[in-house]
Amino acid sequence: MFAASLAVVNALQQRPFIVQNHQDQDSGLLTFQPDTCPIDTISCQRSDIDPCCSPKNGLLVLSQQWDTRWGPSDAFTIHGLWPDTCTGKMLPGAGCDSTRAYTNISSIIKATDPALLGELNTYWPSNKGDNNWFWTHEWVKHGTCVTTLHPRCYGHDTYVPQQEVVDYFRSVLALRAKYNVFQALNASGIVPTEPETGRRPKNTYTLTQFKQAIRAAWGVDPNVKCIGRRLQEVQIWFKVRGRDTYYPVDPWGQDTCRLISYQQKSSN
Repeated sequence: MFAASLAVVNALQQRPFIVQNHQDQDSGLLTFQPDTCPIDTISCQRSDIDPCCSPKNGLLVLSQQWDTRWGPSDAFTIHGLWPDTCTGKMLPGAGCDSTRAYTNISSIIKATDPALLGELNTYWPSNKGDNNWFWTHEWVKHGTCVTTLHPRCYGHDTYVPQQEVVDYFRSVLALRAKYNVFQALNASGIVPTEPETGRRPKNTYTLTQFKQAIRAAWGVDPNVKCIGRRLQEVQIWFKVRGRDTYYPVDPWGQDTCRLISYQQKSSN
């Protein structure tokens, strides 16, 4: 399937592409027509394409964390979806658009989609106890760097203020559900164990076992992060087909685990 898509992309690269934007007569703002985008463009393969059509920061990592104090006992929770440059470099710590550095993420989402807010509280909790602060940080630092979610990418006649905020969080939740790390590990017999006792860890797993489980599920290796031996995060890297179809790719980051203590969560 990927080979067929790449063939389409190669064909598209052989012909010039002109972004069909126009200058709005009233506001003077450059607007965008989404239906002008080639649907099979792969992020990081072209530099001549409008960043509304394909993410300019087209290498992204979905980081799912395992904290025994937070979240459902049968699910990893979200740390974030982080765009990087196409060479794997991190973007500015202050984000990419200070004009959209909203601090009322909870209110924005609640006003538009209360059910989404409930999902965020379940699958994207802060380990510091302040979810709005955590979501604000993730939005400002990372969400504003997803170029396909810039307001002008929606088209002048269809954009609703702060719509991109809701779309960012909705898309990350959808990725977590599709790339469910807990289920992938469980399918390979890797399950949380009782807490460590004494000097010796109980029922540790190897980094190889974790990588094999993820590869069996989605055909790519993850990055696995630990603090000491304690499992911290599993990260899956993506590129994007078209404007918003994410597909996993081999990792660009580093592992920090050898033996992994994957403990059961405490009762909430």
